[in-house]
Amino acid sequence: MNNSVCWGIAELMGHLTLAGQLTRPGEYGGLWQVDIPDGETYRTEFFSSQSVYRIRITSEEIARAYARPGNEIIEYNAPIITRAEHEYAMERARESVSRLEREVRTLQDRLSQANALPETVEIDDLEEAEI
Repeated sequence: MNNSVCWGIAELMGHLTLAGQLTRPGEYGGLWQVDIPDGETYRTEFFSSQSVYRIRITSEEIARAYARPGNEIIEYNAPIITRAEHEYAMERARESVSRLEREVRTLQDRLSQANALPETVEIDDLEEAEI
């Protein structure tokens, strides 16, 4: 192993942590290379120096333990929508917001009208009226 390769844990902006054999920027356009142990093979990922938050140099055993399953990649398969679909959904959302704003104004008007009712009659006044 030469001086530009070591075992470690790289913490990247965006809360991503990679553990494995790290290779300093060089032949891949200034990108770091991390070879993540996956059983007897490796999975290779690249990242830029600007994305590095912290690198901890560790032993091979610690890096391998950190890279074990449990820190697996989760596949995210979100549907891709067209611009027209997005704009349609946004228009429906704007209409809903407008409707809710109108309902709030109506309820505020009703509350202000309820506050305009005559004052309540005091209990002492009722007792005098009954006498």
